[in-house]
Amino acid sequence: MKIRTGFVSNSSSSSFIIENHSNEHRTLVGFVAENPQLIEQYNKQYGRDNISQLRLLFSAKETNIVFEPNEAKKCVFGDEQGTLIGEVFDYILRDGGESENFSWRLIDCR
Repeated sequence: MKIRTGFVSNSSSSSFIIENHSNEHRTLVGFVAENPQLIEQYNKQYGRDNISQLRLLFSAKETNIVFEPNEAKKCVFGDEQGTLIGEVFDYILRDGGESENFSWRLIDCR
């Protein structure tokens, strides 16, 4: 029997397809701004009250993901990224959904 003696991580990451349904360039910042219910849902579901929409917008800006018009892009979010957007989206996007300009769905979870 093998016994692991090194560091064991509890971190996770999830892969999603986020699709921009508009005919314009969009960003992750726009996605966050368009979906304030996601941070509200995260705070309620995980008993957090210190994560605001503004903090998530700043984290999205640092991530700097751009969606071309009508593009479906694979995005990976995880708590090991060390970003707020990674922590929140790793869990809260898993059920999939859609908004005015975007849709998203889970494709892989580790």
